Amino acid sequence: MQTLEIGIRGMTCANCSARVERALRKAPGVAEATVNLATERATVRFEEGAAAAAAVADAVTDAGYTPVTAELELGVEGMTCANCSNRVERALRKTPGVLEAAVNLATERATVRYLPATVTPEELARAIEDAGYTPRPLAAAESADAEGGARETELRARLRDTVIAAVLSVPIVVLAMGPMLLPALDDALARIAPTARFWDWVQLVLGTVVVFGPGRRFFSTGWAAFRHFSPDMNSLVMTGVGAAWLYSTAVMLAPALLPAQARHLYYEAAAVVVTLILMGKYLEALAKGRTGAAIKKLIGLQAKTARVVRDGEERDVPIAAVVRGDVVIVRPGERVPVDGEVREGTSYVDESMLTGEPMPAAKHPGDRVVGGTVNQHGALRIEARQVGKQTMLAQIIRMVEQAQGLKLPIQRLADRVVGVFTPIVLAIAAVTFVVWLALGPAPAITLALVSTVAVLVVACPCAMGLATPAAIMVGSGRAAELGVLFRKGEALEALSHVDTVVFDKTGTLTIGRPELTDLEPAPGRDAAEVLRFAAGADSGSEHPLAAAIVAAARARGVEFPQAARFEAIPGYGVKATVDGHAVLLGAERLLAREGIAADALAERAAALAERARTPIYLAVDGAAWGVLGVADPLKPESAAVIEALKARGLRIGMITGDSARTAQAIARQAGVDDVAAEVLPSGKAEAVRRMQLEGRKVAFVGDGINDAPALAQAEVGVAVATGTDIAIEAADVTLTRGDLAGLLNALEVARRTMRTIRGNLFWAFVYNIALIPLAAGVFYPAWGLTLNPMLAGLAMGLSSVFVVTNSLRLRRVRAQGSGPPASGAGRSKQPALATAAAPATR
Repeated sequence: MQTLEIGIRGMTCANCSARVERALRKAPGVAEATVNLATERATVRFEEGAAAAAAVADAVTDAGYTPVTAELELGVEGMTCANCSNRVERALRKTPGVLEAAVNLATERATVRYLPATVTPEELARAIEDAGYTPRPLAAAESADAEGGARETELRARLRDTVIAAVLSVPIVVLAMGPMLLPALDDALARIAPTARFWDWVQLVLGTVVVFGPGRRFFSTGWAAFRHFSPDMNSLVMTGVGAAWLYSTAVMLAPALLPAQARHLYYEAAAVVVTLILMGKYLEALAKGRTGAAIKKLIGLQAKTARVVRDGEERDVPIAAVVRGDVVIVRPGERVPVDGEVREGTSYVDESMLTGEPMPAAKHPGDRVVGGTVNQHGALRIEARQVGKQTMLAQIIRMVEQAQGLKLPIQRLADRVVGVFTPIVLAIAAVTFVVWLALGPAPAITLALVSTVAVLVVACPCAMGLATPAAIMVGSGRAAELGVLFRKGEALEALSHVDTVVFDKTGTLTIGRPELTDLEPAPGRDAAEVLRFAAGADSGSEHPLAAAIVAAARARGVEFPQAARFEAIPGYGVKATVDGHAVLLGAERLLAREGIAADALAERAAALAERARTPIYLAVDGAAWGVLGVADPLKPESAAVIEALKARGLRIGMITGDSARTAQAIARQAGVDDVAAEVLPSGKAEAVRRMQLEGRKVAFVGDGINDAPALAQAEVGVAVATGTDIAIEAADVTLTRGDLAGLLNALEVARRTMRTIRGNLFWAFVYNIALIPLAAGVFYPAWGLTLNPMLAGLAMGLSSVFVVTNSLRLRRVRAQGSGPPASGAGRSKQPALATAAAPATR
């Protein structure tokens, strides 16, 4: 039996705890469950392997309460291929109390969601250690410098081992192969040797130092993998190099065990293989360090300290010590450390790292500022509103890291292959040895050993394991620099496959700031009176169309009363009482629903719609009084972006609640193919679903706030946002500058990233499919072709370097469309990210 502790929130009485107990006891395999209301904890005993922590947590959730969970990130050192990351994942998931565990080979990080009442971070670190790897705690406030320092230390260690191995391998190669190439060298060595086998003993000593010195990392990690029945790349190298060293040492120490013609030394093969693989892994580590360049740039924008006012004194404190409500002083030239509101002072702030705009933004008391931007002129006193992980920059960094850490569906194939790859290679190596030992030319042991070592060394699961995460890291990082945030890694793959892009109209294709352009009173009605009642009815609304009408009344000096009773009817309009009169203001369907005839205004409303105006009807006390025309002009880039999307072979659609005539007028201006007009907010998702039923793969582009059902229904939901405030998790993809050209950037990055991933996987599979048979000697009987273990080591080391280097080409993806330069070229050396405030609710 095993015991699990779980914290539970939301229980208020004995009935609550009893209900949780009943729910837990119904979970599969649970023998006993007790819930303590005072401590807000449950103790669950279950049969080993019968119930996982996730099942227990789900039972609590299903009962209507909240299980207390925590999330931890740990660095993992020593991983070299996908088998390594898979083994760490399995070790963490087997730990009691772990709900989810994901390990990313490219970032060398493990993300664990767990029950803190059952398992501690120290125990999770111990599970990683028991799996044969080195855990490195990542404190919440750990700086990028600390983690970067750890990587630099590892890089220096790899370089040191590579240099030592190379220096010691050179004399071994000279001693082993020099006499065959230069007979005079053989005579010279024989003359100065004190004994007949002196130089062989020198090879043994130097080879042993290389294999168990710089090459020790392969043996320690490889043996741990064997012990856990999950062999990896290190296991293959350990077996191949160890076999060459062991055979050579047997020749030296017990030559009588082998026939005279088979007494060859292979120390040079063992030493050179270790050297070349170390070199390949060092180059791979260098390249992997560059894949996270975008994240490093973002982290570099974060201030390390802040000047706060406490007890009437100014003092510099670490950024982690700033709390909400602190007054922070930012002098000219300094970086704003936190998100907040200006309390005192005026200045201009360079927000190009957020918006890509070259001109600094003026800031006065009451204005919002975002951490990471640069104060240019005057001193500012800012009240901290969001600090630490809550700042916009921290959230963006977190989103990019999460997108980089997620596995794409395409990676599942690679994971399945990697899971069986190494055991298959070991089996191929064993068959190779047996076949050539039985059938090879005398001395058969020579060809058998050389071919077996070559098979073990040339096989490379590393390239397959890095093919996807390396490309995702670079692609999502470059996307962030171009103003595109991928919240889910899957969205990157899905976006590359879409064939239809559907836009919401207001605030997406249009500016989102409507203006009153026309006012058509019914016969016998006064225009000023129509505007007075319309503005009064809309005075309680936050709708952008309402704001346009109210603004027009104020601009024309029309005084209007506040609505006494106000009711917004989504998709129709508003109902209000103004000066004791019942007022209806909205679409024609609102009047039709209320049974009010508007035939006298129909022709004028149609004319407005033809000119891309939205007709808004006014009815007072059951009679139609007039129709108002409100126009929301297209964004300057809308038509050009739609044209560019069509050039990429995409079909374009638009969904709007406007009348069919208005929608068609806008569609003609923008170049939209398909239009769904007069769609209620609740019907947008259904409109998307109908397109999907036709076999289309749809990306829906909206403001990310009011389009949640449609964003969720589409294969990819894209939120367009502007400003410095946004719920950045509202969609799969966020275009952070409010510029539709960002959609072109998102598509370009997605397509290029998927093309790179497919290229990486193709190379990784073809490399192994081609070289393993060559190494096994399949072509030896016909053409005498074999693969020298030293060349096998070089090929294996460089295969991963190729995959990572190929992924780094994604850093050269250029900004598409006519939006602002991707990184503020010519204005700022900062990466151009943007956060955004969503347009007003439609």
